[in-house]
Amino acid sequence: MRQSTARTNQSWMEQERAFDALCHPETVRVEPDSYAQLAAARRGHLGRIVAQLHARSRVPRVCLYSLSVGGHEPRHSLDATGAFAARQSWKVGAGQSYTDHHGATDPEGRPGWCRVRRQIRGGYADGVVVVTHSVISPRPDEYRRQLDWFQEHSAFVAVVVPEVQEVQR
Repeated sequence: MRQSTARTNQSWMEQERAFDALCHPETVRVEPDSYAQLAAARRGHLGRIVAQLHARSRVPRVCLYSLSVGGHEPRHSLDATGAFAARQSWKVGAGQSYTDHHGATDPEGRPGWCRVRRQIRGGYADGVVVVTHSVISPRPDEYRRQLDWFQEHSAFVAVVVPEVQEVQR
């Protein structure tokens, strides 16, 4: 059985919007970007976990994760995630880089991703660094499920290229 806090039912606001759309189909509606919401939640959780670790005088320990294409080792992706972790002053342990072959969308069916989760569950790592959110899953529901799992285990997901680019003013 999967543990997840992903909502399957709609909030009252979502129900009201759906009813309004049904009653007034001619009205143009702008749907919120689900990745923007997920990115904000992910960044907030990451900040809380890192602050808690620093408060206990601990350096965050992370795994690096990437997907390989065509059987080639994703060296550039792993280098980018490693450089990101170094800029944050996070520790990447020896042998803490994991990869899977590009193709399977459900992350729970990938051996490398499962090893990352075992490291988190076992207390050997505090988070994972990926290049983009789509490395975890290109589907918002699966991505949310993974973010929920990390949150339940007091761990974080760091993304080198954010889901949504912030507007510079």
